[in-house]
Amino acid sequence: MKIPTIAFLHRCLFFLIFIHLSSSQNTCPNCGSMQVPYPLSTSPNCGHPDYTLRCDPHTNKLYFDTLNGSSYLVLSIQASMQRMVVQPSPWMPGRCVTQDMPVSEGLWLNQTLPFNVTSSNTIFFFNCSPRLLISPLNCSSASLCHQYLEHSGRVDPNRAHQCVGGLEPCCTFVAGGMPSAYKIRLHISGCRAFRSILHLDTEKPASEWEEGLEIQWAPPPEPVCRTQIDCSRISTCSNSTNKPGVSRCLCIKGYYWEHALGTCSRNVKHSTTRIRLKVGMGVLSFFLLAIALTAITLRNSSRFTEQSELTKAREDMLKASNGGKSSRMFSLKEVKKATCGFSKDRILGIGGFGEVYKGELQDGTVVAVKSAKVGNIKSTNQVLNEVGILSQVNHKHLVRLLGCCIEAEQPLMIYEYIPNGTLHDHLQGKFSSFLNWKTRLKIALQTAEALAYLHSSAYTPIYHRDVKSTNILLDDDLNAKVADFGLSRLARPGLSHVSTCAQGTLGYLDPEYYRNYQLTDKSDVYSYGVVLLELLTSQKAIDFSRDEDDVNLAVYVTRLVSNGALMEVVDHQLLGDDPSASSTLTSMKIFAELALACLREKKAERPSMKDVVEELQCVLAILDQEQVSNAVDVKAVI
Repeated sequence: MKIPTIAFLHRCLFFLIFIHLSSSQNTCPNCGSMQVPYPLSTSPNCGHPDYTLRCDPHTNKLYFDTLNGSSYLVLSIQASMQRMVVQPSPWMPGRCVTQDMPVSEGLWLNQTLPFNVTSSNTIFFFNCSPRLLISPLNCSSASLCHQYLEHSGRVDPNRAHQCVGGLEPCCTFVAGGMPSAYKIRLHISGCRAFRSILHLDTEKPASEWEEGLEIQWAPPPEPVCRTQIDCSRISTCSNSTNKPGVSRCLCIKGYYWEHALGTCSRNVKHSTTRIRLKVGMGVLSFFLLAIALTAITLRNSSRFTEQSELTKAREDMLKASNGGKSSRMFSLKEVKKATCGFSKDRILGIGGFGEVYKGELQDGTVVAVKSAKVGNIKSTNQVLNEVGILSQVNHKHLVRLLGCCIEAEQPLMIYEYIPNGTLHDHLQGKFSSFLNWKTRLKIALQTAEALAYLHSSAYTPIYHRDVKSTNILLDDDLNAKVADFGLSRLARPGLSHVSTCAQGTLGYLDPEYYRNYQLTDKSDVYSYGVVLLELLTSQKAIDFSRDEDDVNLAVYVTRLVSNGALMEVVDHQLLGDDPSASSTLTSMKIFAELALACLREKKAERPSMKDVVEELQCVLAILDQEQVSNAVDVKAVI
């Protein structure tokens, strides 16, 4: 028995030596201490020509050259996974700009070569234009890039301040996929610097995040050939099945193409070993299946316990909301039936919190069902917060909560169905009917009354924190209903403000709240002032189709009014058949003054919502008085 075993070991050793000798001519020498595995190439005499890297002879460091002149230092290579990690471009001295921005406008890979950026990278963009704020990137103050700048220890404080100075945010996104698989773009009108974190773990402190950009390569195919002379004796020059018309050196029967070595290797058959392997795999599979079944049983039991505990915790949270009537608890079965199993056909809208479905209860009541995103703790807390807030209030111009369901993995809230869409959709022409000036004044007054109720009449004052035209719903009679209380906060007795991270929507966010994180009722007043401008102009709060300095509606209108050009921005359809009507023009001027008063920089100078209600009632009285006078004149003529 010893002789065959020794002979077998000799054959294996010979086989390994053969493979090493056959492939060594294709492998490039080390670059300093860095190994350069096949197919990576540092010269025309080794590796594969499509996988070129550059070994600097002076520093003995390896570089990956990209399009347009930028180079990136190679930090590590994982040949078995066909991946390498490169270092993002260094900073320019004293600036929040990386060296690849002026040279190549970021990292651009040649799509004809077998390299691309992996999805293991989390990219941080810095020193960005404000237009990035409406992109799908996360550019909020809660973005992970802020943690990187402040706590990683890799960016000095002066540069970190430059990277997020003024309105220029930093943004976060995960690379990989099209089009980001081939480029990470920088631009003078976009972002001017980027950094990448590998396999980012948010549970770890920023100082432990691994910096680097991971790039993968596709395995090399068989060599291209014109005749058999171009191929070895164990391969034949034949047409490629992948690319018709292209001939390659395909391995003969009994051999296979070894991508990692760039050569044909023999299929070694050992029937006894295979049988043992199959038996071993069968036994192992049996044990793994038994373990999996046990784990599934335990997990289901654990899930049931966890869900019961979660439901109880949610019930306790909602019961803790004092004041107002308690919410009705719907069963999950009841909600599923009402929404036809949460059918996609029933979706009314999708937002950052989750989805809203149209449903019909057993008694025929049409409802809207709002759900948090599955597994998203933030959106779950927002839904629970909204239930807690709405359980305490009762006003005809606030959307009415009917109840909630806390049995599901994500909590659900059920509220009255408002059939006529949002104010934003009406102002942007998504409905055939046009909102006339008096109707807009009515909507403004009703919204103000709802906010004044929250600030002054609710058992505990409430700050909405996300007042905007998309959160104002309209019923069949075009009456306003303020909705979406996911970000709302209860005021604290005896305190002038609530200290909290700035949250809201770009274009509506109170600048003073953004700076000092102090939420007050005047933060809602500022957001409401933007809604008044939308009603007056029928324009969006943020619109990049306007000139660069006029993207923000509040800034745009303020500039025109200061130049005495208010009527340039007013929606001329509101003037009707008589654009010179004194009551209409007077009411519009007072309305615009009120809006700008709400938008004053210092919150102390803004009116309260009670003051706003009184002012709007006066504006409506002016309009009504003119209409009564016109009616009397008509009767006198008759």
